Amino acid sequence: MTGIDWLIVGAYMAASLWIGFSLTRRASSSLSEFFLSGRNLPWWLAGTSMVATTFSADTPLYVTGLVRQHGIYENWQWWALLLSGMLAVFVFARYWRRAGVMTDVELIELRYGGRPAAVLRGFKAVYFAFFIHTIIKAQVILAMVKILDVAVGWGKWEVIAVASIVTIAYALASGYWGVVWTDFFQIIVAMAGAVLLAVYAVDAAGGLVTLPARIADSGRAEALSFLPPAGLDVWSPAVIAFAGYLGLVWWSRYSVDGGGVIVQRMASCRTEKDALAATFFFNITHYAVRTWPWILAALASLVLYPSITDHESVYAVMMMDLLPTGARGLMLASLLAAFMSTLSSYLNLSSAYFVNDFYKRFIRPHASERHHVLAARLSMLGLSVITGIVTYQVESIVGVFKFLLAFGSGTGLVMLLRWFWWRVNAWTEIAAIAVSMGLSFLAYLVPPFAAWSYSSKLVLIIAGSALAAFIVTLATSPVPFDRLREFYRLVHPPALGWRPVSGPQGGDGGLFVRDVTHWAYGVTLVLGATIGPGLLLLGRLSAGAGILLVSGLAGFLLARSVGRRGWV
Repeated sequence: MTGIDWLIVGAYMAASLWIGFSLTRRASSSLSEFFLSGRNLPWWLAGTSMVATTFSADTPLYVTGLVRQHGIYENWQWWALLLSGMLAVFVFARYWRRAGVMTDVELIELRYGGRPAAVLRGFKAVYFAFFIHTIIKAQVILAMVKILDVAVGWGKWEVIAVASIVTIAYALASGYWGVVWTDFFQIIVAMAGAVLLAVYAVDAAGGLVTLPARIADSGRAEALSFLPPAGLDVWSPAVIAFAGYLGLVWWSRYSVDGGGVIVQRMASCRTEKDALAATFFFNITHYAVRTWPWILAALASLVLYPSITDHESVYAVMMMDLLPTGARGLMLASLLAAFMSTLSSYLNLSSAYFVNDFYKRFIRPHASERHHVLAARLSMLGLSVITGIVTYQVESIVGVFKFLLAFGSGTGLVMLLRWFWWRVNAWTEIAAIAVSMGLSFLAYLVPPFAAWSYSSKLVLIIAGSALAAFIVTLATSPVPFDRLREFYRLVHPPALGWRPVSGPQGGDGGLFVRDVTHWAYGVTLVLGATIGPGLLLLGRLSAGAGILLVSGLAGFLLARSVGRRGWV
């Protein structure tokens, strides 16, 4: 790192601070402004913020680890989540916007009511703010630890303190306003850095034309496969994991109906159409645009650094080895941008859970808006300290990601059913959460379960939690009908699962069929736009062209259906 590199990094940090602090007064006026920008965001800003939030400094390191250890096909670990991402677009975006909640946890009392719902809301607020989001933030900071250890030789505590201080400063000052506007600036810088490193890495590995052959000659031909390598037994770990990603993970995770940071951005949009458009834009960009700069750099690293065993850190090694002066500073700034956008989003949302769904709801419900905004800022500081302590204990980004998928996998079915089946109640969620947590600790900490494969652990957690939730649902009283009718009139979920509430005249089956059709078109469009370009880049022209043709046809059918039936 030269003086020019540090000047670029410093300029980026100063710009982020300026954007954040310039919005302090507006964010301080109310909780709605501090956590939702007054519910007045256009689709393009909310969608860009979704993209920036889900692109963290850990993401390229995570993808590099997947490709180097297994191959391109292991990216189905996150590509499969497109199936739930498109549900968020064509089904849940409008539901969340109609609900008018500040956080996804707030929906619990809106949907169920009564003391069990209040207890569940308070528990989940603390659970997400202090546990789940702490793990996510630790994963994000760990990536910067690996990057700055390679770049400048810093240890964990230096990185935790220095890399976080600017983010915490503007997140405290400007709340969600600062988050979304810095996200808009940061995603441009982050994507520029990802493309830059991919270009230099592929060039250093001999160019795009020869890259596949050089990887095959090195004995790693399986790394180029988009599916588990041919010839593997159907019961092999790779095939079973692939089946688990496509068959289990996408619908079983706790954020299947949108998830906290995505729901927050849906809720902050001006209208239902803005919420839907923002989420659609996010899914296209998240999968089709961002994938290949990371994967190409990872593939090049197999040629350039075949013997490095810390696969995640290779991305940072390439940054320092391959980029010239100035470009190295831009690349580090881009990784800081990715890191800061995600950390600020999760700091803001964690604080929203704690203040809106616990402190304001149970401790100081009648305090002033100014008081609650102050509580939000103080809670951010406290949560940052907790995150720093946890980060010091974490070692693997991929390991943390897979643990989160497994840990939250027992509740996804309930998160879906609460929208589509009137009989689901607060005790259903409580049972699913309790059993999911218990089985997760059993699967990861207790022999012989700890030695099971990842897919086996998923099946144990999902099946056990679903069975417990179903039994408890039937064994407990339903939600009072007055509450159910109020929720149905507000959100208008599909009437099929709400017949006792909606009555025989409450049908909107045609609209639900429209939504499912749009979901299928959307999945085909984005998945084809993700895989097709990759095949073309790696020289598989006929396969790539064929997949892009199918993707284009799906896009045409989606556009025609929208033209006839509308988005909402």
